Amino acid sequence: MESLQGLKTRKAAVKNVGTITKAMEVVSATKMRKSQEVALRTRPYAIEALRLLRKVAQLAGETQWTRERPVKKTLIVVMASDRGLTGSFNAQVLRAADAIINIESAKSAIAILAVGKKVVRYGDMRGLELAGSFSGFGDVVSFEDAVPMADIIINGFIGGEWDRVLTISTHFRTTLKQEVLAREFLPTNIERIAETIREIAPEHGRFAQIAKDTARDISDIPYIIEPSPQILFDVLVPYLLRMQAYHLVLEANASEHSARRVAMKTASDNADDLASALALSYNKMRQAAITKEIIEITGTQNALENA
Repeated sequence: MESLQGLKTRKAAVKNVGTITKAMEVVSATKMRKSQEVALRTRPYAIEALRLLRKVAQLAGETQWTRERPVKKTLIVVMASDRGLTGSFNAQVLRAADAIINIESAKSAIAILAVGKKVVRYGDMRGLELAGSFSGFGDVVSFEDAVPMADIIINGFIGGEWDRVLTISTHFRTTLKQEVLAREFLPTNIERIAETIREIAPEHGRFAQIAKDTARDISDIPYIIEPSPQILFDVLVPYLLRMQAYHLVLEANASEHSARRVAMKTASDNADDLASALALSYNKMRQAAITKEIIEITGTQNALENA
């Protein structure tokens, strides 16, 4: 049986852990609110930009961005976090990456673009070709921060380094719900653009209707584009793809902080429960020790009186 001093030491250690996890929960909650606000605030712009791309794509026809070609090499962009203490957040992303890589590696050569230190370590462990790595995006990411990552994707696709680009990242739904989504980033087409719009549209709120509006047939809406739809499409696509990559980073950040906040709250609650259980065990053991001492004193006194 554990000693009183051992229980007392364990109880103090658990309380210290609980204090730390509560502090981390408060910090994560603050970061979560900020990152969620940024991600949700950019959704209307992202949705409208993708809708514009969809409309122009209908008029432009087949271009270098939409043309399917034999896939000799596939780039897989995997987005996770730099740090742990996020519950199953990183595990879910890497599990999805494992499944996609196992499927795609049977069809073509594979390279990964790692976003987050966890993904870099994952790529090294699996011995995958690394097309680039990005970390330290921070709690609030600017558009300029995401441009170098997007340019690696775009320039490699246009230069023929890879013929197909997939992204694996978490999509923020609610504080308690983050989904891991695998998307085909390039080549793009109208159906994929519409699917992306439906995925990033919130389920509730004033922007939720946009997801339903994407089902509208817009082929009968007249557009006059100069100098030509093809030229406009080639000018718009790189910028809109950079914007889409930026939005993926924002969603991943919001999901990470939400997952960490939930994990820290769970840890705090568990620490409180364990501290209460240890306090109860300590009090019971202490009371038993006191009772034993009283019995010994009483027994000694009776023995002396009867002597």
